[in-house]
Amino acid sequence: MNMFKKVISTVLVAAMALSIVACGSNSTTPAGSSAPAPSSSASSSAPAGSGETFKLGAYLQLTGNNAPVGIEANNSIKLAVKMINEQGGFNGQQIQYIPYDTQGSAEEAVKVVTKMMNTDKVNAVIGSVNSNEVLAAAGYLNDAKIYNFGLGTSSTWMKKDWPYVFRASFNNDFGAPKYAKILKDELKVEKAAVFYGQDDSSLSNGKTVVKTFEDAGIKVVAEETYDSGDVDFTAQVRNIINSGAQAVYAVIIANDGPLFVKQMRQNGWNGMIFYKDTWMAHQREIAGPEASNYIVSVAPYVCYQSIDDCDIPLMKEFLEKYQAEYGSIPKTECAYRGWDTMMVLWEAAKKAGKNDSESLKAATETLKLDRLGGSFDYTVGDREGLHEMNAFIQIDGKNSSWEKWFTPENYEAYKK
Repeated sequence: MNMFKKVISTVLVAAMALSIVACGSNSTTPAGSSAPAPSSSASSSAPAGSGETFKLGAYLQLTGNNAPVGIEANNSIKLAVKMINEQGGFNGQQIQYIPYDTQGSAEEAVKVVTKMMNTDKVNAVIGSVNSNEVLAAAGYLNDAKIYNFGLGTSSTWMKKDWPYVFRASFNNDFGAPKYAKILKDELKVEKAAVFYGQDDSSLSNGKTVVKTFEDAGIKVVAEETYDSGDVDFTAQVRNIINSGAQAVYAVIIANDGPLFVKQMRQNGWNGMIFYKDTWMAHQREIAGPEASNYIVSVAPYVCYQSIDDCDIPLMKEFLEKYQAEYGSIPKTECAYRGWDTMMVLWEAAKKAGKNDSESLKAATETLKLDRLGGSFDYTVGDREGLHEMNAFIQIDGKNSSWEKWFTPENYEAYKK
């Protein structure tokens, strides 16, 4: 997108938001949205006659091509709300959870955030797994001084001067040095390709990785891009394969990722594919088991085929809770993002002793705690909880630690 288009886009989004503020709405769901009505289960459990609830809004993609990630994040948030309310809520206030469907649209995210602020009068908000939606909408929450968390993993929106916006998922850019180390020091890769989208979030991570690779002495011989909604990557795949690249790094989300991986394999790429997020169980189902072999991710957690595959007590406890509530364990790691975000928010409320945005914000900035993603530390001052991640490689549906897998024997077997 050129600069002119960016300016026009920004003006249109801002105008849309101002129009909604002026007009308002008494309906629970924004006009033209397929969002579910706000959950009443949490508010119905509020103490009789108290009239006091903590209104927690959320904007998530719950319909459309990439809905599985938003649905599982939503599931985890609802599960956490239920558990927290059973234990007294936030400082005695029961949580009323108010989720909206963004339909995968940044413009829709701005609409529903504006409605949550002006009609629902929310106390806090959890944002989308889609970083482009967070980038478009979180600034309005920050300007209104409403405490909020984004679930996306792009660096873009956390680079903004938005002191009321936090993250309890992870920052893809933090993984770039680890990818470079694996490629350069361990695999002895000299030439790599990078594939990324044209949207701001994908573009940011793609450019960060290109620079990190080149600074490490890895020549980037192909930079290929795609537009959101593309399903045929044949031309980009052929350019990557013909470039002489020994490895490829892909910045492509959710259900779009398996299409790229499958087309890479179908065109003869048998090497490793380095992927910006965890390669999730539902992505493996789309791409196929064979195509999903030798995908490497740097992330704080992985997806499991069964609870028995997990040997981390805290994660196992969560998986058991999730299965008991929904009948199966998550197929996406976005469920972990939603749960960790709620646990951080709860811890902030307990430490603050009160529920206003200023108190929650100040308490969050002092937090150190262990959750599904590992050790969170908000005292660093960048509003990020996670700063360290692990590398994993997927083989036959299971994610193994890179450090444990990368032995001379395993590497020789892979090369054959």
